[in-house]
Amino acid sequence: MSRVLITETVLRDAQQSLFQGRLKLQHVLPIADTLDRVGYEALDAWGGGTFAASVRLLHEDPWQRLRALRKVIRKTPLQMLIRGQTLVTTQHQPDDVVQAFIEQAVESGVSVIRTFDPLNDLRNLEVPIRAARKAGARVIGALVYSPSPVQDQADLVKRAVRLRELGCHVIGLEDVAGILEPDNARSLVRAMKERVHLPLSIHSHSTTALAPIAYYAAAEAGATGMDTALSAMAWGASLPATETMVASFRGSPHDTRLDLSLIGQANRYFDELHDEYAEFQDPIAFRNDINALDHQLPAPVLASLIRTLVESGKLDRYDRLLHELVVVRKEMGYPPMAAPINQIAARQALANTLGGQRYERIEQPFRDYIKGLYGSPPGSVDRDVRRRALGSSDPITVRPADLLEPMMERARKEMRRLGLPLAGDDQVLTYVLFPEEAPEILRPTARAEAPAPPPARTVEADSAPTAAQVPPASAAVRELTVEVDGETYHVRVHGLGAPAPAPAGQPSAAGQSRPGAQDGAVQAPMQGLVVKIRVGPGDHVKLGDVVVVLEAMKMQNDIQSSLTGTVREVLVKEGAVVAINQVLMTIG
Repeated sequence: MSRVLITETVLRDAQQSLFQGRLKLQHVLPIADTLDRVGYEALDAWGGGTFAASVRLLHEDPWQRLRALRKVIRKTPLQMLIRGQTLVTTQHQPDDVVQAFIEQAVESGVSVIRTFDPLNDLRNLEVPIRAARKAGARVIGALVYSPSPVQDQADLVKRAVRLRELGCHVIGLEDVAGILEPDNARSLVRAMKERVHLPLSIHSHSTTALAPIAYYAAAEAGATGMDTALSAMAWGASLPATETMVASFRGSPHDTRLDLSLIGQANRYFDELHDEYAEFQDPIAFRNDINALDHQLPAPVLASLIRTLVESGKLDRYDRLLHELVVVRKEMGYPPMAAPINQIAARQALANTLGGQRYERIEQPFRDYIKGLYGSPPGSVDRDVRRRALGSSDPITVRPADLLEPMMERARKEMRRLGLPLAGDDQVLTYVLFPEEAPEILRPTARAEAPAPPPARTVEADSAPTAAQVPPASAAVRELTVEVDGETYHVRVHGLGAPAPAPAGQPSAAGQSRPGAQDGAVQAPMQGLVVKIRVGPGDHVKLGDVVVVLEAMKMQNDIQSSLTGTVREVLVKEGAVVAINQVLMTIG
């Protein structure tokens, strides 16, 4: 029996799960010293989806944020999360980018690196682990817990042994959907302890409410590390409450020895801060969903699916969608349901549910997965699905990053051509990872000199219901003001289950009259955020040219022209939130 070591996630994963990663640095710094004095094993403070949120939503330099935290938090190690070779994006990065990113992160204040591969393909962890060790960081090599007929306990133990061989200091279990049951937690930890002989760390979300019980069972079996969140930012899509776990272990052989009075002070601060971010919180993120044991989706991905069903007027297909998701995962070879793979599977299941025929529409990320560009699926991909996605071509068998050319020097040349500052590798890395948004971050004067934003527009949006119950259509209407990438929207949220009235002069999204492909309409295949418009009126485009980049479920999607012709009209702006089937532009 040994002491349980708590890593606090309120600065990254908790606020990413509940606030979409929007927690501002100005709200973090006043409480940083208190967090530093609690005695945590580490503070999960950087990486994951919060890097993208800093760039895209907060318009702040994530590297400056990290350095500012390190100045205030002097005793407690800062931890970052990276998704193996994809780092903080959804696409694999060249080895030189991975090495430079990890080296820069450690230099800027990170001392613990938690890394996992979404497919548990350990080839994609070799370079990150080697780079982290070289930079002097403590490495937690994590495995995604996502049980299936092709990945059982024996398989996870075998992979944990391999992580030890790669040089990890700690083995982690990454339970993104909160589906780790107590008995499985106990037996898995015992099996790993017998074979691996390294400390074990558990990371589980509270989606099913099983996480606290699983944590206790894991501790009794020998796990020593656990991730929690202050109760003001805990539960639901987030993690178990820090206070709950500290109190449950107090006086036992697993006593965390943390200061509950300091934890209480920190929690009161975040409790008072909660209302500051109310407009960004999805009600689904605060609910428990035992159905996750079957579909294995984290709450934010499920919420996005429900919103799309509501927007398309097809909420009655919710149960069919969940069934389709299970079938699609099987046909994909039972991949672990971690980002971005869970989003790829979810969106293909959604397309199959809303379309006339299954796999009638296949998006590029799904084709890339079948091609092997994310790594090797754990099981065999369905032959018919492979044929539909790839035609006569074969999947790759090499490590995906082996196909990528070095990028750092090429990026420097591009930045010089664009007149962007080149003070250090951190700026180059921001540009490599987010080339569309980086110029605004890297040019401090760009925002000051930019023209005033257009007047706030009013859009209609339905709030997302639970699967179990839809309140009457007469529910009250709420109005919020939301800023998306610098553009302000007045959002009217209607009662659950009630179709939103269309803006004046426009048909509703579900029954919208729209030109078909023969009329040259380019439509949004899903609800999302317009990240980039690549063409303008008068531009000539060819069939298949990328004309719009749309972000949905944290992934950027290339929207292609449906014919060859000239752009007649662009109907949306960058930063706009668009509905499914909304016409983005017309081509004639």
